[in-house]
Amino acid sequence: MRAKIKQPKTNSRTTFRMSEVSQLKETIRHQQIRIQELERMLKMNITNEDAAVKAAHLAIRSAYHGYLPTHVSHKTREREYLEPRQIFMWLLRYKTAMSLRDIGNICGGRDHSTVIHAVNLVDNFCEIDRRYAARVETIKNNFELFVNEV
Repeated sequence: MRAKIKQPKTNSRTTFRMSEVSQLKETIRHQQIRIQELERMLKMNITNEDAAVKAAHLAIRSAYHGYLPTHVSHKTREREYLEPRQIFMWLLRYKTAMSLRDIGNICGGRDHSTVIHAVNLVDNFCEIDRRYAARVETIKNNFELFVNEV
């Protein structure tokens, strides 16, 4: 006869603490990834902004086949223009030393807060959607390849 294994009693407080701990672990993992990205960016030392913008356009084009560089400055909110534009802003924000104002100007004269919003959206979607995260990862890797070629 098997002995029953007693499950530890959990109340709402310990359940809350366990979920809090898992959230903290996820946050730490996310911050470690960010630190690795910053280290990689410092090693790349992208100073030529034109080369970075061209590489970003090429990287976006590799994932979105109907994408044209003029789509970045479109005023429309249609998904086919919006998603590549947000990823474009995200790339320039994390992979270059460009200011938010400069990124906004490249993207059709948008405000710096729009760039912040786009970057946050891409980060949030990457956490939620695996396919989206894989697409962004592919674009990021292509960007690193294209920067060295341009």
